[in-house]
Amino acid sequence: MADLRGVIEVLIRRPAFWRADPPLPIVLMTGPQALAAVDRLAKPFENTVPYARVTDREHESVLGLVKSLAGEQGRLGKPVGGSLLPPPRFPLAQFVLWAREKPEGAADWPPDPQSHTDYQAFKKRLKEWRRGKSGGDGDVKTSADFLARAATTWVPVGTLAVWWAGGASDLVGVIPWLLGALVALAGTAAQGMLSIRGSLFTGWFAQKPDLKRRRFERLPQYALRLAAAGDEEIEELLVHALMQDLHEAYKKWIIPWPSWGRGQHCLLVLQAGDPARPNARFLRLMEEITKKTGLFAPMVVLAAVPDGTPAPQARPADLGDLEKTVRQWRTTARLGVPDLRLTIEATDLPPDPPGDTSSPRRARAKGYWAAMALLLVVPLALVYWIQRDRDGHCGGLPWAERIGSECVGIVNATRATPDDLFDGEVKQLIKKIDANNVYATDSGRYVGMVLFGEFSIRKTAPDDTRLAAAISELAAVEEYQRTVSSTPRLRVLIANAGDNFGHGRRTAQLITEMAGQDPHVMGVVGLPRSVTGVSEAIGELHLAKIPMVASTATADALGYIKNAAEPDGPGDPSPYYFHVGPTNIRQATLGARFARQTLLQGDDSPSAAIVEDRSPTDEYTNNLAEDFETALKKEGVEVTGRIPYTVDEGGISSAAEQACKLEPDVLVYAGRASEFRAFLKSIEGQACGEVKVIAGDDVVKVVSDHGDEIANMKQVEVHFMALANRALWPRGSATAFVSKLQNGGLAKASDDNLILTYDAADVVYRAANTAYRAASTAGGQEDERLPSRGDILYRLALTSGSSSWAGSSGVVDFNATERHTPTDKAIAIMKVARSEFGYALPVVRCGRLDTNEPPRKDDRCTDLPN
Repeated sequence: MADLRGVIEVLIRRPAFWRADPPLPIVLMTGPQALAAVDRLAKPFENTVPYARVTDREHESVLGLVKSLAGEQGRLGKPVGGSLLPPPRFPLAQFVLWAREKPEGAADWPPDPQSHTDYQAFKKRLKEWRRGKSGGDGDVKTSADFLARAATTWVPVGTLAVWWAGGASDLVGVIPWLLGALVALAGTAAQGMLSIRGSLFTGWFAQKPDLKRRRFERLPQYALRLAAAGDEEIEELLVHALMQDLHEAYKKWIIPWPSWGRGQHCLLVLQAGDPARPNARFLRLMEEITKKTGLFAPMVVLAAVPDGTPAPQARPADLGDLEKTVRQWRTTARLGVPDLRLTIEATDLPPDPPGDTSSPRRARAKGYWAAMALLLVVPLALVYWIQRDRDGHCGGLPWAERIGSECVGIVNATRATPDDLFDGEVKQLIKKIDANNVYATDSGRYVGMVLFGEFSIRKTAPDDTRLAAAISELAAVEEYQRTVSSTPRLRVLIANAGDNFGHGRRTAQLITEMAGQDPHVMGVVGLPRSVTGVSEAIGELHLAKIPMVASTATADALGYIKNAAEPDGPGDPSPYYFHVGPTNIRQATLGARFARQTLLQGDDSPSAAIVEDRSPTDEYTNNLAEDFETALKKEGVEVTGRIPYTVDEGGISSAAEQACKLEPDVLVYAGRASEFRAFLKSIEGQACGEVKVIAGDDVVKVVSDHGDEIANMKQVEVHFMALANRALWPRGSATAFVSKLQNGGLAKASDDNLILTYDAADVVYRAANTAYRAASTAGGQEDERLPSRGDILYRLALTSGSSSWAGSSGVVDFNATERHTPTDKAIAIMKVARSEFGYALPVVRCGRLDTNEPPRKDDRCTDLPN
C-alpha cells in the first residue's frame, strides 16, 4: 500500500507562496473501518497544524459544532506549538455566535428586531463584548498578535513619512522622526483596534452572505436581526462566516499578514454517520456555499461516513488507490469548481504511518518572519541612511554638503535656504535673496549667478571683519537683484565655501556640477579674499570654463593657473577670471609714493618697517608686504625690516615692539583687520614716539567701527588704502547706488566689499543681458534665448576701451589681455580723521570714477600699475 501519510501531507501542505492555493477536497471515508481510517490518517498531524476532531453525537446543532471549531475557545484557533505563527482568528464566526447567544437572565428570547429596548440592550452588550476582547490572557495574546501585524505595515509607512517630511525645508531636526513615529503609532493603534474589535472584517457581512447587513444598518441592529433570524439562515451564515475566516487566515493580503507564513492548511476530522445530524449538515452547507460563491475553505476535511450515502459520483475507489484518486481530483479541480466530495472506501484498517509524529513546517514561517524583520529594520535603516544623507547634504540640498558643523556648497539651488543653516543678518539677507529668486523664476525669463563667499564664519576675534564683509556682499547682491527691472530677471545662488574659505575647492566642484545641469547659471561673483581656498576654487572653475568676477580679492597672482611646463613659475592667467578691484601692486605703489612724496617729503634718508601676517594660507598679506617692499625701495625708502606674525599664533604685540625698535619713519601694516587695533594700541604704548602708519585695504571696517578711537591716538597718525568708498564720490555725480549710501543707506557696511560686490554683479548681469537681448532679437524659444557661458565670457572680455562704463567703484575697463585686470581702476588713500562719512577722509585718489573724467594730474598717480 502507498504511503498514505504522504498523501495527506501533500493535501495539507501549501504550495510556494508565489503560486495560488488549490481547492481542497472533503475526503469521505466509507466502509466499516471509516472512522478508524481517518483517525489513523490524521494522527501524525494532530499537533502540527490547526486541528479538530468532532464525533457524530458531540453537538446537537451546527451552531454548537461551529462554536467548538471557531468559538473563542475553539479548537481550530488553538496555538500550534513550534509553528512560529499565531493560530487562525475567527472574528466573523464569533460575531454570529455572540449574536445568537442568549444572555444570562434574558426573559424574552429571541428578541424583537423592531424593539428599541432590545436594540439598546444589544448596543450595550456589543460594547461590553468588544471591551472584553482585549482582556484576559488569551485575548491579550490575540490583541498583541493584531497589534504586531499592524506594526509591520505602519512602521514602514512611518519611515516613509520620515523620508517625506525630511524633504520639506521647514521640517528639520527631530520633527521628521516625530512625524514618522506619530504615523506609525497612530496607524498601528487604529488597525490593531479595528482588528481586535472585528471592525476590520465585519464589512464582509454587507457583501457576501444571504443574510446581509443592510446599507447604513448599525452593527447592533444587525446583531439583533441575527438573534431573531431562523436557525437554517443562521446555520448557513455561520458556516459561510467560518469559511470566510479561514479564507482570510490563508489569503495573500496586500499588507504583511501571517497568512503569508502559513505552510500547512487546517485539518478537520469529522464523523458524519447520520445524515440528519449536525455534522452531515455542516458538510452539506460547505458544499452548497462553495458551489454558490466559489469560496473554498483552506481546510482538509477527513469525514467518516461508514453508513452514509455519498453524493452521486463514480464508484468509490479502494483505499490503496487514494494517491491516484487525489491526483485525479486535483486535475479536475484545476478546470473549475469541482465536486468537493472525494469518496474513499476503507474495508480494511490502513497500516500505521511510518515514523514519528510530524513536526510543523517552519521554512515558510521563518521566511515570513524574516520578511517582517526586513520590513521593520530595512525601512528604518534606509530612512536613517537617507536622513544621514540629508544631514550630509544640509537637509537634502543636492549641491551642498555637511562638513563638520558647516554647510558647504550651494544652499538655495532647488529651494529656499533651510532656516537652520545661518544666523542673524546673514540669514535675513539670504531670505530676501530667496524671495527675489521666486519673483525671478516665476517670470520664466531669468539668468542666474552664483555668489561665492564665506557665510558660516566662526568669529575668533572682536575685530574680525569677515562677518561684516560677508553681510556687505549679501546686501550688495540683494540690492542689485531687487532693482533689476528688465528682462531677464536675476536669480542669485548662494555658495558657502566655509569659514576662511576652508572648503573653496569642494564648493567650486559643487558649483561645477550644478552648472552642468542648469543652463541659467551665467557665472560666479564674489571670491572676495586672496586666500588658498579662493585660489583653489578659481582653479576648479577655470577647468569648468565658468566665468568669474572677483570683488575685493587683490593678490597679484590670484587667477593664475599653474603651468605644468613651468612648475616653478607663477602660471598663466585664467581667461575666465576677472576682477573689479585694484591689485596689491597698484595699492602698494600708491602707498609707497604717498609715503615718500607726502608723509616723508624733505626727509633725506627715510625708512620704513613692514609688519606682515605670514599665515601660510593667506596670499593677500604675503603678496602685499612684498609689493610694499619693492615699491618703497623704488621710491628711495629704506625698508629696515619685515616683522612677521600670524593670525593663529598671535604675536602682534611683539611685532609692534620689534617694529618700534627699528625706529622707522613710517610703519606699513600688511596684515589682517582682526589684529589692526591691537597693533595700533601696541604702537601707542611703545616708545616709538610719533609715528605714521599706512595700512592695506583690509582694515576698512575696523576704521569704520573704531574711527573715533583711532583718530584720537596721540602718537599715531593712520592712513589706509581704500579700494572703494562712498566718500570718494562728489555728491551729485555719484551713481544711484553710491548716492543711496551717501544718504545714510547701509551705514554699518564695509564699503569696499559692498561697492565692489555690487559692481561684480553688475558686470555679469550686463554681459548676460546684452547676450540675452541679442538672442531675443533672433527669436526662438526661451531656452534658445539663454546665452551660453561662452557668450558671457565674450561679453566680459569686450568690457574695455570704448565699451567700458562707470560702476559704483569707478570705471570698469578690463585690460584687453588674458589677465583681465581693471585698467586705471579708482583707488584712494584715506586718513583716519573726522569727515562727512565717518572717519575716512580721502587724501589721494587715483583712477577715474567716470568715463568722462580726464586722467588725474598727480605725480603719485602717474603710470600707476594696474
